[in-house]
Amino acid sequence: MTTRVAALDYAFAVGRVRALENYLIPYQVFREAAEAESAERARELISDSGRFGEDLLLVGNADQLDRVLLKERMALDFNLEELFLEKPLYHAYQAAENPSEMSGRLETVENHFIRDYFRLRLDLANLKLFLRCRYLELPEDQLAGKFLPGGRLDKKLFLENYRADFGEFYQLLRSSQFGELWKLATEHLVSRESLIVLERETENLSLNYLKRARQITFGPEPLFAYGLARRHELKLVRIVLAGKFLQLPASFLRERISQTYV
Repeated sequence: MTTRVAALDYAFAVGRVRALENYLIPYQVFREAAEAESAERARELISDSGRFGEDLLLVGNADQLDRVLLKERMALDFNLEELFLEKPLYHAYQAAENPSEMSGRLETVENHFIRDYFRLRLDLANLKLFLRCRYLELPEDQLAGKFLPGGRLDKKLFLENYRADFGEFYQLLRSSQFGELWKLATEHLVSRESLIVLERETENLSLNYLKRARQITFGPEPLFAYGLARRHELKLVRIVLAGKFLQLPASFLRERISQTYV
């Protein structure tokens, strides 16, 4: 007989994660790094605010940066694998960057916090798919064939309104958590022919949901949220530092920096 894991059993793991959260990098640091006068200064700002040791300070190009970030990601996953007391939840964490995997695993995830996160990400993936298909004027069956089940937004909503313009579809989403995202994303897409605002606002919504785990005293939820927050942080480090190595404009980097967990 399998022993059921209680929320209190995660007391040590949550304590460990709370300590690690103190090293997560705030949003403003990434903004300052994007505007820094040099890649060296940006690297210093991020290294001083986070938990990277000497490795990050020795990085001089994008290839070296990728190796350091891969090492950090592997260390993160190794630590969380030890902290999760329920392996299916660790596997759910591992799947949380892949919408098709989330869709396939949804019915096997019993934790409500993680299930609702999966549903949110599936809705966001389907909104992105819908927007791409509409903008490129692809046939409806392209949307129908790639639509991922499991979200709260029904497939019927997308198919029945496939010919609606962006403003009309916004009215259907206006009162939901996706209304502002849709408005900002479509305005930027029309004016700049870019989905970068959609990508950024997708991360903002996801991080705002994960922040709820900071109010949970015991359980696997803080581990799940911290792991995804740290993954997100590593992505932001790459966006900013790789961009500085390539001497990209600060404005180009700023619009790609989403909110952070702290």
